[in-house]
Amino acid sequence: PHEHPLYCGVALGEMAEVMQGADLVFLVESVGPWHPPSSLPAPGTRVAVLGEDPFHSRLPFWGFRADLVVAGDPEASLAMLVGAVRKIVTPGSRAGMIERWRSCNDARRAATRNAARAAGTRASIETIWVAHELDAVLPPDAAVVNETITHRLDIVRMLDRMMPGRYFEASYGGLGMGIGMALGVKNAHPDRTVVCLIGDGGFHYNPVVGSFGAAQEHGLPILVVLFDNAGYRSQKGDVISEFPDGWAVKTNRFAGTSITPRPDYALLARAYGGHGETVTAPEDVRAALTRGLEAVAKGQLALIVMQL
Repeated sequence: PHEHPLYCGVALGEMAEVMQGADLVFLVESVGPWHPPSSLPAPGTRVAVLGEDPFHSRLPFWGFRADLVVAGDPEASLAMLVGAVRKIVTPGSRAGMIERWRSCNDARRAATRNAARAAGTRASIETIWVAHELDAVLPPDAAVVNETITHRLDIVRMLDRMMPGRYFEASYGGLGMGIGMALGVKNAHPDRTVVCLIGDGGFHYNPVVGSFGAAQEHGLPILVVLFDNAGYRSQKGDVISEFPDGWAVKTNRFAGTSITPRPDYALLARAYGGHGETVTAPEDVRAALTRGLEAVAKGQLALIVMQL
């Protein structure tokens, strides 16, 4: 849980701080713990790996340094490990370290919350503010399917209230499956509120018409929150980082990375009997999300477009 005193965040910068001076890094069913593989951990830190297929044999390459690799069912293996550790560690001996990390992590979470609230006072909508407001209105049992790239870290940082087993990551290995995955989650759990978070680039990769038609035909109401920054920001960022002195950066002309003029995405939801609206002001974000959730509760597909 994000509120746990030992939850230390997800971003590379946060991880680097956590692993500074660590004796051991334990990877459990982790495909890509950090990037690039050489960036972490420190040379003197040992790395242990646990997973059903810890060498990830289905991948063409897995280049993370490991000192101990163990194949096993994670749930059973971790239960055995916890039992063994309890026999070794003296009760109460970790209290000081836990309190130190609690203080550090509480301060980090507070800073993130303050940054989100500050974003809500600005003229335009920012991802961290949308995630903050979504966290405030999500039903306790809601499931979130995330297919975003550049928005992902702010979303993961801010969604603190989700229960275990309610977060599904759809952006690994390519884009185009988020809405379909959300429909699958809804089909498996018809009584659960399902929210799909997606960027406008990823939205174009998805079979939106077929998915919205399936949602209408088969009674699978989901809420789709679309982060509309009018382009493929991830691809544009790659061009800037890899070719900083290139023609595109010098002329500010990037081929194939814009989605303009902006489509009226909300009309797509209405075409399939759903609720669709576009939000342009930060102060309107929470009310729009609430209307979307209300539509889903009534059995309608809902699409809320956040123009960033």
